Amino acid sequence: MEISNKDFKKLIYQATDMITDWYDKKLRGSKIYNNKSPAEIRETFKIKSKNKGTKAHEVIKKLEKNLIDSSNFNPSPNYYGYITGGGNQIGIIAEYIKAALNQNNLKWHSAPANSEIEKIVIEWISEFIGYNQKCGGVLVSGGSVANLMNIAVMRKVKGGKKIKEKGIYKEKVMRVYVSEEGHSSIDKAMDILGLGSENLVKVKRDKNFKIQINELEKEINHDLKSGLKPIGVIGIAGTTNTGSVDPMDEIEKVCKKFDLWFMVDAAYGGPAAGLKEHKSLFKGMEKADSILLNPHKWMFVPFEVACVLVKNQQQLKNTFSLIPEYLMGGADIDEREDLMNYSIQLSKDFKALKVWMTIEVYGHSVISKAIRNDIEMALYAYEKIKNNDLFKALHKPELSIFCFKYISKLKNISDDILNKKIIEEIEKDGRVFLSGTVIDKENVLRINCINHRRNKKDIDFLIRVLEEIGSKVEDKLGNLSV
Repeated sequence: MEISNKDFKKLIYQATDMITDWYDKKLRGSKIYNNKSPAEIRETFKIKSKNKGTKAHEVIKKLEKNLIDSSNFNPSPNYYGYITGGGNQIGIIAEYIKAALNQNNLKWHSAPANSEIEKIVIEWISEFIGYNQKCGGVLVSGGSVANLMNIAVMRKVKGGKKIKEKGIYKEKVMRVYVSEEGHSSIDKAMDILGLGSENLVKVKRDKNFKIQINELEKEINHDLKSGLKPIGVIGIAGTTNTGSVDPMDEIEKVCKKFDLWFMVDAAYGGPAAGLKEHKSLFKGMEKADSILLNPHKWMFVPFEVACVLVKNQQQLKNTFSLIPEYLMGGADIDEREDLMNYSIQLSKDFKALKVWMTIEVYGHSVISKAIRNDIEMALYAYEKIKNNDLFKALHKPELSIFCFKYISKLKNISDDILNKKIIEEIEKDGRVFLSGTVIDKENVLRINCINHRRNKKDIDFLIRVLEEIGSKVEDKLGNLSV
């Protein structure tokens, strides 16, 4: 299986040419989504049973021909879907170096540089958002795992003292509170941790998509009177639908009043707390018992990497540390800290390298400027849509997410139906990509402006495309209704 260094270099150059070609030709000016079917993609990449193998350069040629057209090219500023960062080229190089080292950082002595660089990255991120630099923290795959881990810590600290040994079976029913705008991964975590999805209390949000503090207190008081056990509140620092930030200071006061764990899901919006002009929006987040934040979102790092932060490092360790005999090696040296003691995972790759290289190369000011630009692009889109008679803005963006809708001119076709069809047509068209959502039981258009490459011309292009697609869909629906 070993390849000579000479041939290895040739393959690297071949792969590099393929990647740079993507960045030359696909960022702008061509489709970023080709709407291929699952069957088409499977047919292209299928591998026969007991295959004989193929020369490496031929495999790369096959990728050159087929991979980009079977993918959704999210580095493009014409990609507005979900909450997806566009990555950066330094991160690509980091992934290449990471794979070459092939590190597994379960133990310090199995990956020394990996272990220390991860700690450095955790400290930098904590300082960037104004959190406790001495907190405990680890890097994980994404927000879903980070939410699971943070709720596990909450359960361990605020649940019964014997949960580790006895489980939750003889405990009072534990209740966790979050805005009805909370991410679905929180529901999953409640299920996986045995707390039960029905014990995640979805608190009503206000007209600005933020949790209502008076409703939160009502729910907690009701549960206490009912003999249930409230254990924590989750504030959202950048909701998935609209990018709204819950009133962190008020949530912290409620948690303090009722002795509850204060957790913040800042997977998306957290990095904006590093901007001076937006710091007040996140006031109180620095008091959280735990936070999660995804560098693969608004720190522009390639997928996948998320960050778990727990103010009291020992509480994170107490939740996840378990050292069997076969993992005791090297543990007797005090300054060596095994990251496996702070995480679900034992086997874990060198996620920290691409974060570290991004921070080291671009620096605090460039990263901050890119975040600021994304917010400005969302506001620019808002102003353009607000002054366009074809559309209706549904909110003023607080961060970089903006929701709006195309207004139906057909009497018998609702905005809801029209915008659902527009979203379907966007995929078929392929020039831009965005994901719709549902707000107040109505299908709407939603853009996420996380991409350091985006400028006002890109937003103008997006709106032109949506005008064309909206008109096309409206004509089709009009003809069908005649």
